[in-house]
Amino acid sequence: MPVRPFSRDRQWLLPPSLDDALADDHPARFVAAFVDAIDEGTWGTMGVALSGDPAGAPAYDARALLGVWALGFMTGVRTTRKLEAACRNEIPYLWLTGYQQPDHNTLWRFYQQHRDGMRVLLKHSVRTAVDVGLVDLALQAVDGTRVRGNVAQERTLNAAGLARLLERTDARIAELESQQAGDDPALPPLPEQLRADALRTRVREALGRVTAAGAPARVNLTDADAKLLKTHGGYITGYNVQAMASPLRDADGSVHGQIITAADVTSRVYDAHELLPMMAQAEQNSGVAAAVTLADAGYHTGANLDACAEQGRTVVIPDQQQAWLGRPYHKEQFAYDDARDTYTCPAGRALSFFSTKRDRHGGQVRQYRAGGSVCTACPAFGACTRDRQHGRTIGAGPHDRALRAHRVWQASDEARRLSAMRRWLIEPVFSVVKDQQGARRFLLRGTENIRAEWSWLATTFNLRGLARAWSKARRAERLGAATSA
Repeated sequence: MPVRPFSRDRQWLLPPSLDDALADDHPARFVAAFVDAIDEGTWGTMGVALSGDPAGAPAYDARALLGVWALGFMTGVRTTRKLEAACRNEIPYLWLTGYQQPDHNTLWRFYQQHRDGMRVLLKHSVRTAVDVGLVDLALQAVDGTRVRGNVAQERTLNAAGLARLLERTDARIAELESQQAGDDPALPPLPEQLRADALRTRVREALGRVTAAGAPARVNLTDADAKLLKTHGGYITGYNVQAMASPLRDADGSVHGQIITAADVTSRVYDAHELLPMMAQAEQNSGVAAAVTLADAGYHTGANLDACAEQGRTVVIPDQQQAWLGRPYHKEQFAYDDARDTYTCPAGRALSFFSTKRDRHGGQVRQYRAGGSVCTACPAFGACTRDRQHGRTIGAGPHDRALRAHRVWQASDEARRLSAMRRWLIEPVFSVVKDQQGARRFLLRGTENIRAEWSWLATTFNLRGLARAWSKARRAERLGAATSA
């Protein structure tokens, strides 16, 4: 076949237009539309004055800089150097900036100054999706994941390791000071000595933290807020981040993704305490309380179930003791008689109330016993209990009724059907954020900075889904126009 004419010296009759080079349904166009639609009050909340400062040199338009950061986080370009290169070389970024080329310092200053304020855009993205009717708020799912911090794993030390490091640092500082003993005392300290002094200060502060009452056993010298967390692939030093997601639906009702309705970072290793705050944040961001919330067993506690029942919220959460519930002498097999305040064991013996005690959370636990003589005469002795003196003892905590009611609900066909939806609703969110948005490791340090970074990742995750729906609508419009023509 013939070869097309080819030349790198091709001349243009008219100047080329960037607008012609960018597809009508490109995500950058949606980013621009989203940023341009932000009202002045929201810009003010972010600490941005669009009119700028009349004094000094002209500044870049905040809409251009925010658009660059949005498209970058949507596509996994998250460092200022890479964003600077994109603003020089890539058509979508050139179009977003109006062919301006902000450098990495400009981009960083904007992000550093306004990233905390940019957290309001998560709610803005959720409300945008709700207003156009793309979110199915009848269902939501919550989960947490572990993300590495911007730290070195080997710098996470316990008290003994910190003490050894402090000893070595003190010895090195003493050595450096002895080398300078004969020099002019007016000479400034050597750079290595300054670094050693700074390290000694950090180690002393870290040692004070790990030896304080109730403090963590280990601390990282680079980022004291990062925790040693267990994952499927081993231990990492990082953060436990939370997300709540609801289905993102097309106009025909088919699900084509998820929308993050709430996002946060917790200092706790476990997820249980995050259920209620995440539900409250999701309701605040979307303006609607979801009919059903799905969660994994890590969120299953009696306190959570009691609070959800009191608030009239329906939750589907597997029981942490699910594997033991079916055992013949598990507490679940003991029938409670509310009128007589007794439990009846599988063998028909009654266990009566005899005392109360406090659990580790400070709640009152009512204890019931059958008695040593009753249990030793039972054929199940040895399998049910081996306590010859007191017999079988069971405790009923302050949330026992909520736990029992939830187990009945979890055994229903409807709860099982809903529970099967959790995996496809929330787990793909973390896969996209980590693999496609490049967030397997945070770039900032400190809980508040990480919270801002995670919120922006969640916001741009939502923009990805909204951009897909917007692009699909644009293509349908073009197809309809072509068909009618």
